[in-house]
Amino acid sequence: MAKKLKQNGDQQTADVVRMSSQEIWQAGLSAFAKAQEEEGKFFSMQLFEERVLRALSSIGVPTSQEVAALNRRIDELTRQVAALSGKPAAVKKPAAVKAQAKPVARARAKTAAK
Repeated sequence: MAKKLKQNGDQQTADVVRMSSQEIWQAGLSAFAKAQEEEGKFFSMQLFEERVLRALSSIGVPTSQEVAALNRRIDELTRQVAALSGKPAAVKKPAAVKAQAKPVARARAKTAAK
């Protein structure tokens, strides 16, 4: 009787291990399939971005790196001019944010209609 219970216990343990390993295997396959799908999307996006970049550069549109380098050069030249002229360079102020207009006309039209 004890042998039979031990065999049943061993069988149950083996079944649990088998089921667990099968679930892990299926999760791995699912993750692999998802990675392949994402890789395809990523490759398509990279290809699209490369094509757009080539098209923009062929018509002479500067890249963001080129614009940033130009801005750094302008700042450097501004400092040099200020040093040579003896006057402090003008500090750029950020543009003021404009308040959005309120829809007053609509409110008046609604009250007039009542």
